[in-house]
Amino acid sequence: MRIIANEIIEANKLRNKCELLNIPNDRPGYYKWWAYESELHIILSALDVNESDVLPYIEQKNGLYSIYVGIAAKESIRKRLDWHVNDKHTSNRVENGTLSTMRQSISSVVAHNQYDKKSTDEYIDKLKVEWFTVDAVIKSHEAKEGLSKIELTLMSEHLYVLNIKDNSFPQAALIKKKLSALRKESKYLL
Repeated sequence: MRIIANEIIEANKLRNKCELLNIPNDRPGYYKWWAYESELHIILSALDVNESDVLPYIEQKNGLYSIYVGIAAKESIRKRLDWHVNDKHTSNRVENGTLSTMRQSISSVVAHNQYDKKSTDEYIDKLKVEWFTVDAVIKSHEAKEGLSKIELTLMSEHLYVLNIKDNSFPQAALIKKKLSALRKESKYLL
């Protein structure tokens, strides 16, 4: 499976539908969310993590830290990124569990309240995203298996502090436990 990489872009640019149209709508892929040290500090503080204990394990590039990795195998990479950035983030979406897991984690860490769309959007707008497409068909076995393997490999090589599912990186155990607890607490506030 051939991977096509793209530049890291500001997440808030994807709020502009014209910018979003630059992302292929006919390809699956994977993506990484990147934060500056100040945004990473917010996450680590909320998770009660000492930065010096984890910084060596977090993927770094151009002064940025990768905090989340995900795949789009059942839909296009454009649709997945649109969901993360432009989700309506309503009470129903929180209650029904249809809010993206990344948004659930960000709202829980940043606002300690999954219903707080404004704080979540403001934080996402400070992040950057890097996306990759693969030459497979959306919903195909090849896309699902290949992208899952890429995601698992990345999570075995680096610590992604907002990934819970399948995150087996050694330093992730306590972080996942705290993040899961924060997500549970912040979902049942109403």
